[in-house]
Amino acid sequence: MTETLVSTKQEPKSEWFDNFVAELRVHELALETNTASEEVRSFYETIFSGNVDSMALMNKLHIQKHFIGKIIVDYVKIIQQNFPLKLAFDYNDSEVLVWAEIPNDDEVIERNLIMAEAKINAKYHDFGYDMTTTLVETRDQLSVPNHYQIFID
Repeated sequence: MTETLVSTKQEPKSEWFDNFVAELRVHELALETNTASEEVRSFYETIFSGNVDSMALMNKLHIQKHFIGKIIVDYVKIIQQNFPLKLAFDYNDSEVLVWAEIPNDDEVIERNLIMAEAKINAKYHDFGYDMTTTLVETRDQLSVPNHYQIFID
């Protein structure tokens, strides 16, 4: 649904508006015939309710999903040559939390993870998101905290 809201450089504004209105009409028909997806139905119910708080929350969740996904993909691309032994993620309203277990005294991976965090922070800080990394070594014998989502175990 949101893909059509992004204008591309090749697409003239009038074509973008035509496509946008066409998608609205498709959604209108889907809602009228009860064939709309749960996501589309929920989106319009929130809009039609007029509840500004609900609309703001919906917007926040969509924005968060967008940026958190991009941050994790970018981070994994940056560290792809030097993955830690264990890698897990968590997030809150303004940051992505990384849990990384590395081999004992592996300064190369440690440096790479610190640099990856710095690159992510440089790219996404202006959008209100930062990254914080917790590094542990194998000898620390610490488990990944329960609230993290394991990426590599």
